[in-house]
Amino acid sequence: MLAPMSIPETKPATELIDGRLVQKMSPKFRHQELELRWTLALLAWTHGRGRVASEWRHEFTAPGHRFASLVPDVAYLNPEAVEALGPAASESPELAPDIAVEILSVGESESRLKWKIGAYLAAGTKVVFVVDPPRRTVVAHARDGVTRFDPGDTVRHPALPEFAFGIDAMFEGLYLG
Repeated sequence: MLAPMSIPETKPATELIDGRLVQKMSPKFRHQELELRWTLALLAWTHGRGRVASEWRHEFTAPGHRFASLVPDVAYLNPEAVEALGPAASESPELAPDIAVEILSVGESESRLKWKIGAYLAAGTKVVFVVDPPRRTVVAHARDGVTRFDPGDTVRHPALPEFAFGIDAMFEGLYLG
């Protein structure tokens, strides 16, 4: 197992997934725009409580998984966790986020994504949203099941009371071909 200190600082970020160092794909405009839209939607939902950020490293060990150093496209951490960690430790939390958003890139490994979702959920993440731009869908993975949202739907989940993000608005104006 690699120690957290041996994970190289790269752009785009390098993650430790199932014992392997994997550099994230270089984000294109569509990917960055979706990150921004999700960040803004979650910030509006939090009303300034907790912390929302894009490309925010989280390092943790989850039952049944190797040590993970993951950089979700967008993450949310509740205010109690942020306060308990303190300012320095919350820069790179040693725990999984409460909410993770992963935006698919062309050529992304399905097995790595599956491992990441499993690690997040095993470590306490309440929901992992997987955004699929070409299909214009979002799939919410939670410990109690999987929910798919298609064009015309609104993303809602019990882990985010009163949160609503319309699929059509999410992808509006983006080239998705």
